Amino acid sequence: MKLKTGSVFVGLFLIGLQACASQSVMLVHPQSGSTVRCEEEGVGVLAGAVGARVQDCLERYRSRGYVRTEELTREQRADLEGRGVLPKATEPPARVGY
Repeated sequence: MKLKTGSVFVGLFLIGLQACASQSVMLVHPQSGSTVRCEEEGVGVLAGAVGARVQDCLERYRSRGYVRTEELTREQRADLEGRGVLPKATEPPARVGY
């Protein structure tokens, strides 16, 4: 059975309409303790633009001195935890071998 090229494109187009994406990144200003979240969601054809919109948000806030919470130094994190800006990091539970 031979598929027509048009049928393949229609099928791919319909799959693309069902796509969805979401992305969320938390940023903090180490000195002020101010926090912001860059997040976007997209459905269908808008799903492909989610990453670019979040990247634009990240660049805008990084230029103002914000950093991703994962990129804080130990000293910055301890300071922000002490001020109640960030929750205290918890140790992962110990693994028990079976």
